[in-house]
Amino acid sequence: MASIKEIAKAAQVSCSTVSRALNHKKGVSTEVRDKIIKIAEDLSYFPHSGARSLVQNRAGVIGVIIPRTSEFAFQSPFYNHVLLGLSEMAGRHDYNLMLIINDSRSYTSFYYRHQVDGVIVVGNRINDERTIELAEKNVPAVIVPGFPEGEYQNLATVNSENFKSTHRAVSYLIGLGHRKIAFVLGSMSSKYSFERLEAYQKAFREHDLDYDPAYVAESDFTKTDAYRLMGELLDLDQPPTAVICINDTLTPGVLQQIFSRGLKIPQQISVVAIGCSDLLDLVLPPLTTVRVPAEAIGQTMARVLIQLIETGHCNKRHTVIPTDFIIRESTGPAIGQGG
Repeated sequence: MASIKEIAKAAQVSCSTVSRALNHKKGVSTEVRDKIIKIAEDLSYFPHSGARSLVQNRAGVIGVIIPRTSEFAFQSPFYNHVLLGLSEMAGRHDYNLMLIINDSRSYTSFYYRHQVDGVIVVGNRINDERTIELAEKNVPAVIVPGFPEGEYQNLATVNSENFKSTHRAVSYLIGLGHRKIAFVLGSMSSKYSFERLEAYQKAFREHDLDYDPAYVAESDFTKTDAYRLMGELLDLDQPPTAVICINDTLTPGVLQQIFSRGLKIPQQISVVAIGCSDLLDLVLPPLTTVRVPAEAIGQTMARVLIQLIETGHCNKRHTVIPTDFIIRESTGPAIGQGG
């Protein structure tokens, strides 16, 4: 591998000028900087990460914590898209990712052992003491989706537009005449679940309707559990005429149960999916979807954390990224159901 001396010789400048140019420091003209970068690329020069870490007193690593099983994390389109966004943004700023899945150790321990410069927690639980410890010890950290409003506000969060998008979806179904609207949620220890449930309840109240808790099902976020719960919902004396699935992992289980009974979508039951999976675009009929920008969530988390690492603060402590509500062919008017 080429050295700084070789680059300096080829560019006919000093080694210190090369160092400033490659580290984007002041004191180097744009013309000279571009020339040095071009020579470095031609000579296949790469900075020594260990030496740079010693100078900057940083590891150059971001810890990405997913408090789920490996099987669940790698099968979920949401986590895959988030990691894609994280990786892209981290790489752009010369940080590596350390992936930590279903680990029982304290999240702060990775920081205090100098293994990482900061921590990202994807899919945090509001009752996880290890996440709360990040806030209490002021570790550079960003979490998604975060905590209920008013709790641990010093911890940076990135979230999708959960409340607004779910409220819009439920209101849309009510407008189509649906009153028996099932909602297959995940664990209520997730902000995703309780925030979207609040939106579901508010939409009913705003239309002067009483919602029936019998149509709300709390799952363990797996396809198998979604299949079971959808079966129980369809076995009710008055089965739902519409169902909302909280994420990409649950939607296939719900659809499998519906199709196994020979029910037609949307003639006999309407379906709304919340998620980011491109695979669900292949379902027939095409699904009405609350599209979650998971890759943008990952990019934003990385950008905010890097700001915290390098400056000690971030421009925005709590970021909410808009979602899209895409109406397709899986939703239609409720049949034989009064207001």
